[in-house]
Amino acid sequence: MPEDVIFDKAGRRVDCSGDVWRLNHAGHSIALDWTRLSGLPESVQDAARLYLRERIADWAPQTVEGTFYMYMLLASCRFFSTDFAGPVEFRAFDELRDDKRAGSPELTRFRRWYRWAAILELPAFDKAVWRQLETVTIGANPQGRASRKKDPDRGPLTDGERQALLNMALDEQTELPLPERVALLLGMGLGANSGQYALLRAQDYFTESAGATTYHFLMVPRQKKGFVRERFDFRRRTIEPELAGPLSRLIEDNRATADEVYERSTDKKRPDHVAVPVFMRNWVRTDLTPAMAEYGLHLTPAEFTALLQSACRRLKAKSRSGQPLKINQRRFRSTLATNLIMDGRSARQVADALDHSSVHPLKHYEFGDHAMVPSLDERLGEEMKRIAGAFLGTLTERSGEADRNRQTSSRRSFFDREQGCGADLGNCGNSCKCDLPAPVACYTCQLFEPWIDAPHEQLLIQLRSERDQRKKSGLHPRIVAIQDRAIAALEDLIAKIRARHGAAA
Repeated sequence: MPEDVIFDKAGRRVDCSGDVWRLNHAGHSIALDWTRLSGLPESVQDAARLYLRERIADWAPQTVEGTFYMYMLLASCRFFSTDFAGPVEFRAFDELRDDKRAGSPELTRFRRWYRWAAILELPAFDKAVWRQLETVTIGANPQGRASRKKDPDRGPLTDGERQALLNMALDEQTELPLPERVALLLGMGLGANSGQYALLRAQDYFTESAGATTYHFLMVPRQKKGFVRERFDFRRRTIEPELAGPLSRLIEDNRATADEVYERSTDKKRPDHVAVPVFMRNWVRTDLTPAMAEYGLHLTPAEFTALLQSACRRLKAKSRSGQPLKINQRRFRSTLATNLIMDGRSARQVADALDHSSVHPLKHYEFGDHAMVPSLDERLGEEMKRIAGAFLGTLTERSGEADRNRQTSSRRSFFDREQGCGADLGNCGNSCKCDLPAPVACYTCQLFEPWIDAPHEQLLIQLRSERDQRKKSGLHPRIVAIQDRAIAALEDLIAKIRARHGAAA
């Protein structure tokens, strides 16, 4: 019947004629199976159906799903199997409140639904009960936000944990599938939600040039802003060159294989409206509604999280306690927020980085008693220390500069204060312009080619001296430790040179 087909917030058709209503959602499949509410009286089920039919046109699919979940919890209340004789009494709310599965969202949804039904004077709903419900204070969920705690498995990553994971993700020598590598790099670098990464498409990445410099950008779909549909609005985010390389290769691979994946799954040619995502699956989804066919090759948010977790397992990433690192995108997001706060960024800047509309959500991250564990903390364990402080470049001889086709302009130097002059340290293997601060940043770059006989120890002495001076000046610990990664890489390099000299002797 025509009246059984309604249109959702995005203007897509939803068939409400049967016992299962399938909603149009790009993420996980959402199906409202009304047979699961058999524990509710028919009059209550009718009110629930009517309520959601009206709300589908105004609410996001996840919000509709949340209300249906509340109905499922309500159907298990003993009140309906033992004492229901007409109106839904306050006791039903009491039982729902005692259910540990029901939090403040479920209780609030029940009250709003009851108010709507009572105002319409639907059978089984009493205005006196509605007025009683309005007197109840429904507080926030009493759960302690892990992002506000030093929880080793759920809270923000320490500097050492994050840096070790980043080093391994950037190291092309590590055996890691390209989608997992890019998922780690973007997850840590942008701090978006998993759903936003799942919505990314090949055309969202682009570059712009100014002179000899190329800038990399990613248009990130915005979420939870009340837009009529997904991918309605975007935030332009800058991508670091180290991340842009793996990202562009992944997109090229996906564009080259998307048609094959689609045809292998469906025996049909890929239609133009079926998009090529950044994070692409190996088969076409069969659980989407026809209106959502364009997302057939996209991963779901849960599958993006699985990419992150698989990457951590492959890399054997360790937590501060030495145990396998447990990760999801929420941890990366809270890590980004915490780091920005600790670096002294304003509340408005942090909110913008997280794409919050206001600074109010920052209370989940900002806290006065949290101190990020310094890099190379003694509790990290020897393996993590080695990875976090590893020199990633290639040792070379000064005399081999010409053989490696390195020009004089590729040399990297520093000013030796003790000698009162400049001193060359090695060559940059990057043919493009680099805006990173040389030579300190060079020691943590895999393209750096330091000379074996260069005065690296003298630079190390200067960096240590500068660090001690910052500490004596009472600067923030994060400012004091700003060059710790370079210092650790220098120490690693010097140890390698000494080991080589020892072997030669």
